[in-house]
Amino acid sequence: MIEIVNGTVEVLNPAEILRNQDGVFEVTSPYGHVFRVTCRRGAKMSVREISEPQRVSAAESVTWRIKRVARAVA
Repeated sequence: MIEIVNGTVEVLNPAEILRNQDGVFEVTSPYGHVFRVTCRRGAKMSVREISEPQRVSAAESVTWRIKRVARAVA
């Protein structure tokens, strides 16, 4: 499970972390793209881009940020 005090975890490979999760997550790339990822254990992930980056410069960090926005998936 992904449980962090402030609700956000930083990882190098979000697919690896989300593979066995259930829920809806907000995933932010190192370049600032924000994706809504819906995960169902044993099924494919559904990924939808919800915003483009505000900045176009090179990534300040190589980590992705993951935040759970909903626990159950209908």
